Amino acid sequence: MLSASLSHPLPSALIVLATFLLMPWPGYALLHLLGFGRHRWSAAVFAGPAVTLALWITVLSGAAWASISLRTIFGPIWIGTLVLAALGVALRWSIHSHVAAAGETKHDVVLLWITAGVLPFVIMPATLRFGIADFVNSTYADPWSYAMVSDYLSTVARGTEGGLSALHQYASHLMNTRNASSAILAHFAYGFGGIKADQTMTLFCLLLLFTNATALIAFARSVFERTEAALCLALLAGLGWPANIVFAGNFDQLLLLPLLPMIATFALRASDKINLVTAGVMIGLFSAAALFAYVELAFIGVVIAMTFVISPRLRLGPAIGRALLVTCIAVPILIVLAWPGLGALMTMLKGQYALTTAATARPGDGYFIGLLTASRLPDTLWAMGGEFPQTRLIALPWLLGTLLSALALLGAWLERRRWAVIIGLLAVAAALFHFNFREHYSYATYKIVSINSWMLGFLAVSGGIGLTRWLKPRLPRRLSLTTVVTTLTLAIAIDRTVVQANVIRFKHNALQQQAYREAQQINAIVQHAPTLLASRDDLANEWAVFYLSDPPVLIAPYRLYMAQAHVIPFMERAKPIDIASIRYIVTDRNDAIRASVWGARRIWDGNAYSLWEINDANWVVLADVINPNGFEPGGIWLGGKTTELLVVTAQPGLATLDASLQPGSRAPIGAELFHATIKDHAGSRAIEVTAGENRLPINVTAGRSFISIGIDDAPTTPPPGTADSRPMILRMVNYGIQRTSQPLR
Repeated sequence: MLSASLSHPLPSALIVLATFLLMPWPGYALLHLLGFGRHRWSAAVFAGPAVTLALWITVLSGAAWASISLRTIFGPIWIGTLVLAALGVALRWSIHSHVAAAGETKHDVVLLWITAGVLPFVIMPATLRFGIADFVNSTYADPWSYAMVSDYLSTVARGTEGGLSALHQYASHLMNTRNASSAILAHFAYGFGGIKADQTMTLFCLLLLFTNATALIAFARSVFERTEAALCLALLAGLGWPANIVFAGNFDQLLLLPLLPMIATFALRASDKINLVTAGVMIGLFSAAALFAYVELAFIGVVIAMTFVISPRLRLGPAIGRALLVTCIAVPILIVLAWPGLGALMTMLKGQYALTTAATARPGDGYFIGLLTASRLPDTLWAMGGEFPQTRLIALPWLLGTLLSALALLGAWLERRRWAVIIGLLAVAAALFHFNFREHYSYATYKIVSINSWMLGFLAVSGGIGLTRWLKPRLPRRLSLTTVVTTLTLAIAIDRTVVQANVIRFKHNALQQQAYREAQQINAIVQHAPTLLASRDDLANEWAVFYLSDPPVLIAPYRLYMAQAHVIPFMERAKPIDIASIRYIVTDRNDAIRASVWGARRIWDGNAYSLWEINDANWVVLADVINPNGFEPGGIWLGGKTTELLVVTAQPGLATLDASLQPGSRAPIGAELFHATIKDHAGSRAIEVTAGENRLPINVTAGRSFISIGIDDAPTTPPPGTADSRPMILRMVNYGIQRTSQPLR
C-alpha cells in the first residue's frame, strides 16, 4: 500500500523525487499552448511547477469556495493533471531545436535542476531519516488547523455547520477564511489512497520549496540570463526565510512565495516582449491564485511584483500604457477566477487589518522577536539566525548580512532605471520600518520581509553582478572571482543550515508526532463508542481530536485554538452526546499532568495517551485546573485569586476533592488552620482546611461543571531575596475527585 511507504526514508525520497518530476509538465503544457514554449522562452520548464501550482490553487480553492465537497472532484483533477503532464512532455520533446540562453550549456541546466531539487531536503533533512509521514519541522499549532480544515473540506461542503463531529465543527469556524493550503493537503491525501491529511504536510512543504526554487530560477534567468545569477538567487531567497516559514507552520504564506516571482517574471516579459496578451493572462491566473493562497499579503505582494511591468528601455508614456494594457487583461481574469471567494476574502482582509491595528493582543506577537533588535538587523534581514532570540551574535553571519545589504543597496542604484521597482522597494522598507520600529510587531515584520525576500535577493544579485564587473579587471589573476562568489554563497547556505539544526529538534518532534498518532490506535479500540477526551497537554489534546474521527467525542478541556472565545460557540454546536452513554475516557499518559479519573480502569497505555474503560455509572473526572498561579506538574499553588476545577461526570450528586495541602512561603507563620471558600452548583460556602490530607465536600452536576476554590487568608510579605512574587499560601498535591454518599457539611 502506497501510504505505508510514507514512514520509510527511501520510498519517501523516491515519492518526493517523482512528484518533483511531475510538477513541471502540466504547467509547461499550458505555457507552451500560450506561446511560452521552450523554443521561445528558455526558462519555460522552470516556470512549469509554479503554473501547475497556480492551476491547483484556483481549481481546488475555487471549488471549496463554491461549496463543492472536494472529494467529488479529486479524481478528475488528478486525471487532468496527469493528462496535462503527458501533453507537456510530448510538447517539449516535439521541439527539435534546442534554444538556450546566452552562454548556457546542458551542464548549467542540470546544475539548476539539482539545486532546486536539493534545497527542499536541506530545509527538511529529517525526510531522509523519518520519511514524509511525520511533519517534524514544526510543533506549532497552525499545521494542525490546516489538517482539520482539510478533512472538513474533503468530507462536507464548505458552509456546513452545526451537528458535526468535533473535528469538523472546529473546522467550520474557518469556513470564511483562506482554504487553498488545506484543499491541496486534501488533494494529496486522496492521491495516496485516502490517508489523513496530516501525513501529506511534509510532501506539501517539500513541493512548495521546490516550486519556489524553480520560480526564482525562472525569474533570474529572465532578468539576468545567467546561470550563476539564478543559482545565487535560488540560495539567497529560497533557503533562509522559506525555512523559517516551514518552522512556523505558516502553510498559506509558503503557498504564496513561488507565485510572486512568477508574476514579476510575466510582468517583465510583458514590459517589452511581443506576448503581452498571454503574459497578462498568466498574471491574472497567478494573481487569483495569490488571493486564494494568502489574501492579506497578496495585495502588497502582487503590486510589488507588478512593478517589473514598467520597462526601463521604454519612454515613460509607452511604458505606462503597456502596463495599463496588461492590467486591463489581467484584472478581469483575476476577478472571474477568484469570484467564488472574492467577497468572503475581502471581508477577511478587512478583519485581519483591524486586528493588526488593534490595541489588544495581535496575532503571532512574539514570533521571530529577534527582528526587533536593530543591531541584529543585517543578519535577521537575510534570515541568518538573528531572528531567533536564543541565537547569539556571531561575527560571520552579521558580516555576511551586512555585505548582502550593501549589495542590495548597490543593486538598487544599478537598477535605478527600473524606477517602479525602486518605488516598490521603498514601500517595503517603509512598511518594515513602521511595524518593526514603531509598532514593535515582529510578526508583521516577518511577513513583510519573507514574502519580499525574492525582491531583496534580486537586488543583492544585481549588486553582486555590478561589483564583480568592477572588480574583475582589478583583481590579481591568481584570485578567481568565481571562487570568491562560490565561497560566499556556500558560507551563507552553511550558516542557514547550522542555524536550523540548532533551532529545530527533528528527532524530538518526530517522536512526539508519532506519539500523538497513537490516538489512531485508540480510535480502532473504541470504534464508534462515545468517548471523553480529557487531555491537558495542548498538542496531544488537539491531535487526539483530529485522529479520533470515528467515535462521538466530548472534549473537556478545550485547548489552544479550540479554547478561543470565538471558537467555543462553534465547538458547543457539535453533534450532541448523551454523557451517560460515554464508555471510554482518554487522558494523558504522563501521570504528573493527567486528569484524575474515578470509576474507570485503565485498559491501554501509549507514550502520549492512556485509555480508560468506565466501570461505574458514577464515574467522575477532574479534567482540568485553571489556576491564576500557573499549573505545575505534581502540584499547584493556591492563594490570591480563586482556582477553578473542570469536573466531568454522568451523574449529579456528592463528591469530595481529596488533596494534600502544604504551607508555602506566603502562608502566615505558624498557621495550622486556613480559611477557604468553595463554590459549586450548590452555592458558596466557607470551610477550614489544614496542612496535610484533606477531604473537601463538593456538589457535581451531570456534564461539564466548574468548581472554584479560593484561600481567604491574606498572603504575607515575600521573604527577603524571593524572586517569585506569587501569593503561594498552600501547595495542593496528590489531588483528585471521588464520589461519595455522605452529605455536605
